[in-house]
Parts: sequence; C-alpha cells; structure tokens
Amino acid sequence: MADEVSNKLLSGLNRIGLAMRSAAWGDATESGLTPTQSQILAFIAARSAQNPRSGDAADALGITPQTASVAIAALVAKGLVSKLPDASDRRASSLKLTRQGDVAARVAAQWPDFLLTAVQELDQAERKLFLRILIKLIRRLQIDGQIVPQRLCVTCVHFDPNAHPQNPAGAHHCNFVDAPLSEFDLRLDCGDHRAAPPEAANDTWSAFLRAAPRAAKN
Repeated sequence: MADEVSNKLLSGLNRIGLAMRSAAWGDATESGLTPTQSQILAFIAARSAQNPRSGDAADALGITPQTASVAIAALVAKGLVSKLPDASDRRASSLKLTRQGDVAARVAAQWPDFLLTAVQELDQAERKLFLRILIKLIRRLQIDGQIVPQRLCVTCVHFDPNAHPQNPAGAHHCNFVDAPLSEFDLRLDCGDHRAAPPEAANDTWSAFLRAAPRAAKN
C-alpha cells in the first residue's frame, strides 16, 4: 500500500504526464502526425542500426501490433518511412526512414520547450540525482515486466560501475569505448548496449548503488 509521500510523487508524475500528452496532441495538429506516429519515427531513428521491424516498434512503445501496423502504413503513405526486405526473414520487412522522415524524426524527438525550461530549474546536483532516480525506476519497471527491456548503461555487459572513484572525468567505465563515464554520461538508450547475464547484472547494479553520488546520500 502506497504511503502519503509515494502518493504525492505519483500524483506529480501524473500531472507531468498529462502536460506531455497535451503537448503531444498539440504538436500532432501542427505536424499532421499522431503522437503514435511521431513516437514510431523517433524509435526507427534510434534503432536504425538494428533494422527495426513493426513488431519491434510495438514492443518498445507498448502498443498492439495492429496499432503499430496502422501507424506505420500511414507513415509509409506520407513518404516518411519505407519498408525493405529483411535479410534474416523473407516474411518480414525492416523499417527505414526516408530523407523526409529523418527530418520529421528529429523534430519528433525534441522535447517541448516548457519541459526543457522546467528541467533547467534543477541545479547540477539535482539533475544528477534525478537521472539516477529515473534509472532506478526504469530498471524496476523492466524487471517487473511493465516495460520492455531498455538499453540502460547499468544493465550492459560493458558497464563497470565505480571503476574510477577518484576520477573527475567520471567514476564509472564503459569497456566498449574504453572510457570513463560520469553520472551525466549514463544512457537510458544506448545503441551499443549488450545485456549482461542476470547474475552479473545484479552484481553490477549493487556496485552502482554503492557508488551513489553525494547528493543521493545527503
């Protein structure tokens, strides 16, 4: 049972969600794209290297395959998306943005100005803590099966938490690019992500939590 503080947090998140949905429908009026179509464009752009399919978009956005199929058909008709034969499955098609679709995807991926302004009210320590909180929430929702697996740094086989505790450039390390990572470098959706085995992922997560920034400990 949620306590009073949890209820207040959820109420606040709900209000922000309502504002974002309202802005999404306002943008849809201007662009001629529904919020779902805009989200699919942004998804294809983010997953272009993986040759995404319609089913991938449905899973990532939490919509039915039929809803995704209808939205993609509309994007194809608008000349924003093209379907290409999938080399690994002749029965399937990969989704690719057209030149016009690439431009539309960049616009779709932009956050509303009102939300950017609100986030800028947070100081650096607050932003760092907020990012860590988001990572914890997303990971929990992922484990509980409420959202599809996200390509988080903290669940990646390449991530080494708190490898450089005294390094001003970043306490963590990415073995894929062989470079230190600061809290602000942590990604919520990395194209080079490779999921770590469950046991290793749990150990990595525990080490990440032990490396909590000062703001989180105070």
